[in-house]
Amino acid sequence: MSSTLFDYEWQFLLQMVTRLYYCETYQELCDTLLQQIRTLIPYQTGIIFQASRENGLVKLSNPKSTEPVDDSSDHAFFMEGDYPHWNEFIMSPYSSVFRQSDIISPAKMEKTRVYREVWQPKNIYWGLFISIVHKDCPLAVLGLFREKNDEDFSARDIYILNTLKDPLERKFFSILEGRSRRSRMLAQPERIAKKAAQYGLTKRETEIVTLICGSKSSEEMCQQLYITHATLSKHLSNIYAKTKVRNRTQLFGLFCDA
Repeated sequence: MSSTLFDYEWQFLLQMVTRLYYCETYQELCDTLLQQIRTLIPYQTGIIFQASRENGLVKLSNPKSTEPVDDSSDHAFFMEGDYPHWNEFIMSPYSSVFRQSDIISPAKMEKTRVYREVWQPKNIYWGLFISIVHKDCPLAVLGLFREKNDEDFSARDIYILNTLKDPLERKFFSILEGRSRRSRMLAQPERIAKKAAQYGLTKRETEIVTLICGSKSSEEMCQQLYITHATLSKHLSNIYAKTKVRNRTQLFGLFCDA
């Protein structure tokens, strides 16, 4: 089948990208993607995993599926067994689209344990995948599956996913990195307080360090803490002495970049 899309398909694809753009959460993004992509690429079962890298390996978590998801079983459904050459795609520094039949022939696939114990019981045979990676940072993996009696995914289907790579990279990165950034911000005061205790800082000195890590100016700190500039300078001198730094830049690096 040709990879050429009709005008109405291009129109739907653009509308789909717009819908994805307005998604605000990981759940909403996955639900919208799985629902919308089915119009262009028919499939039986679809699943999306959040991806991260730990100790040089990709870790998949947080599965979202077109079917009810049990975290443990769906991890096994997707990842259990030895998938030939998968790491070459999932560990790639850039997003990749691939079919299961491109990396192992169907005849060889049928002889594998992962097919007999995982795919066959789920009544799936053909697989089409996209690993979504932004600047060498794995974000997500999307898998679409069909039954054996259906046709394998076509060059047209691969073309559609390749067309979606850039907007998917940007959107998944925006949502997942944004959530990670918010988590770090929420955890920062606790981390600062713990480190301040290690240096023997007082409660007031810890408050000042926290404000410095929040990029507050001297005027803003004085107003918020109801102290004079002279008192702030005295506190800063004590903080510098205890932490053995010479200025706010080094103090910021000590507490905020750790």
